[in-house]
Amino acid sequence: MGKQEETRKLIIESAFALIYQNGFQGVGVREIALSANLTIGAFFYHFPTKNHVGYAIIDEFLSKGILDRWILPLEQYENPVEGIIHTYKKTFDEWPDEFVSRGCPLNNLGQEMSSIDPEFQKKAKELLSNWIQSTKTYLEIALKKKILKPKTDTLKLAEFIVTFQEATFAMGKVMNDRKVYESLYLSFRDHLQSHCR
Repeated sequence: MGKQEETRKLIIESAFALIYQNGFQGVGVREIALSANLTIGAFFYHFPTKNHVGYAIIDEFLSKGILDRWILPLEQYENPVEGIIHTYKKTFDEWPDEFVSRGCPLNNLGQEMSSIDPEFQKKAKELLSNWIQSTKTYLEIALKKKILKPKTDTLKLAEFIVTFQEATFAMGKVMNDRKVYESLYLSFRDHLQSHCR
């Protein structure tokens, strides 16, 4: 990775950390540049506006995070349904206490900015659609392996899974209590197992 790419990545990561803590509108270009130890000119060399760094957070940072957290781990499991259940539990067992009250970064950014800038809504929708389709791919494998009941609608189940994953972050944020993760995990596990043979 060249120096320009490293600087761009640093801006995205610094912006993400600030936005996750303070919201998109609660952070300015000056703060992002300061956090990245860069000049404002260096920021604008890479991004014409603050909104453009927000787009990059969704396209590059959050999309990779979702892939690494929710999808790629499923490759390790012979039974994708068990993989989905285990990945859910592992994610919320390991979620840092200081992040419980912050919720899901994608959901936060999408909700805050979609009505202000339609590009955020478009990008968040595209990422969620890809997340659902990737989950559906593993459910199709489970269907072929006769793990799922034959009449399972894999698209509807994938939509449920992603919605539940997002909703768990939201409940943690509102309740500001990680105990909610355990009861939600049991409901998530039981629902998925009810679709298995």
